[in-house]
Amino acid sequence: MPVLGDKLYFMKCKRFYYLIVGLLIVSIYFSGCKSEERIQKNITSEDTEAKNKSAPSFTIRYRPVWTAQTQFAGIYMARKMGFYQDKGLNVIIQPGGPNYSVYDLLQKGESDIVQMSLLTAVKRDAENGNLVNLAQLMQKTSLMLVGKKSRGINSLADFNGKRIGLWKTDERLLASLFLLNHNLKMDIVDLDTSINLFLKDGLDVINVMRYNEYHLMLQAGINPQDLFTVSLDETQFNLADNGLYTTRAFYEKHPQECRNFAVATINGWLYAFSHQEETINTVLEIMNENHLPANKPHQLWMLKELSNDFLAPKDKIGVLQESDFEKAKKILIEQNMPTTNQTYKSFYPNGK
Repeated sequence: MPVLGDKLYFMKCKRFYYLIVGLLIVSIYFSGCKSEERIQKNITSEDTEAKNKSAPSFTIRYRPVWTAQTQFAGIYMARKMGFYQDKGLNVIIQPGGPNYSVYDLLQKGESDIVQMSLLTAVKRDAENGNLVNLAQLMQKTSLMLVGKKSRGINSLADFNGKRIGLWKTDERLLASLFLLNHNLKMDIVDLDTSINLFLKDGLDVINVMRYNEYHLMLQAGINPQDLFTVSLDETQFNLADNGLYTTRAFYEKHPQECRNFAVATINGWLYAFSHQEETINTVLEIMNENHLPANKPHQLWMLKELSNDFLAPKDKIGVLQESDFEKAKKILIEQNMPTTNQTYKSFYPNGK
């Protein structure tokens, strides 16, 4: 029979055995957890990498209607913030300005989506009948006609017989129709991007955008009280302005990509309006890259003015309203000018 000393020795050995086994189990458990964690991290990393590699990257060539400036801030911010990438899009921003006809380049297939005014789109669509409005960015016009009182311009009637500077692009259309509607006979001078001729009294009247050239006049030292102005948004010629357009062939071949581009662009604009300092700095960087003169107060003025055109009415953000479409056609028809033969739903299929 075992003696008492043997029993105590046996019990100590048993406890020591259980302790060793316990430590081994704990060690194996935590080792397993760490391995599982490493494996999970690897799986997550591989999944993300695979997802990024397999993410669709559909390239869209977008052409603005003018040179780089805050007028296109929504596009710039949508690209910078990855809104296009999130939609599987790789957006190339092409050059714009008076030397680029966005409608013609769209028809030639040199651009996929362009930006232009509603009135221009409705008129030019009479040629091929294949334009599609993807989104309406600006819900009213910022166009103004401005004359110097020192040049004898104190009323609309004073326009007669005077020299007016109009842009040499399609964007002069609304101003031209306004003059025709009021039977104003003027000597028209083609302009590119400058207001210098007006500043130097080479013109009596000039077409300007409130968000752009009008503010440049004020920055040049002209007192607003010395100007006679006609704001077309206060007349029967108030029309929705810039929108996003593509051809029907491109839209029918890539409908989801077109919708994604429109949604991402709208989100880019909303981001721009709520992050003004960041947006203006981004715009200035792009303008510098394109060797364009720029100043921060002017670009900030532009962004704030554009927010009035983009956000009102707030329940119509991005929407082409049927009343604007019909009004554009009516203005053209009244001056015996060609207009689109499309219906509203055909011209703006995303509104269905």
